Amino acid sequence: MKNRDEIKAFFRGKGVPLTHQRLAVYEELAARRDHPSAEALHEALKTDYPSLSLATVYKTLQTLHQIGMVARVDSPTSQARFDAIVATHHHAVCTSCGRIEDLFDPRLDALPEPKAPGFRFSGHSVHFHGLCAACAKAVRSNRRKEA
Repeated sequence: MKNRDEIKAFFRGKGVPLTHQRLAVYEELAARRDHPSAEALHEALKTDYPSLSLATVYKTLQTLHQIGMVARVDSPTSQARFDAIVATHHHAVCTSCGRIEDLFDPRLDALPEPKAPGFRFSGHSVHFHGLCAACAKAVRSNRRKEA
C-alpha cells in the first residue's frame, strides 16, 4: 500500500484533486485482498463516512481506475471487482462463490503475445477459473451426502 505522501504525489502528478472520499476509498481497497465490489467498499466505509454515497464510491473507483491507481478484475458475477495491486499479476476466480485470489507467477508474466492482426497489446492478465478450497470441500461433502 502506498503511504499518504505517495498517494498525494500520485494524484498531483495526474492533475486530479485528492478528496478525503478518494483517499478513504483507496485506503480501504488497498488494505484488503478480497477484490471487493463498490458495494462492499461502501458497506465497509459507511460507519466512518456516513455521508459517503454508493454513487460516490462508484465514481471514485472509476476515477482511480482511469488514473491507473486501481485495476478492475473480471468476476463470474455481474459486479465489477477492484484491486489496488496494479503491478502485473494474475487471478484465480471461484466460479461458485466469486472469491478472487491474487497469483504471482513469473511464468505467466512471460507469456508471449498472441498473434492478433491489427491489435497492439499493452499488457496481459491471466484468470484461472475453478472452485476455491471451501467450495470444492462443500461439493465433496454434498456428493457424500447424496451417495
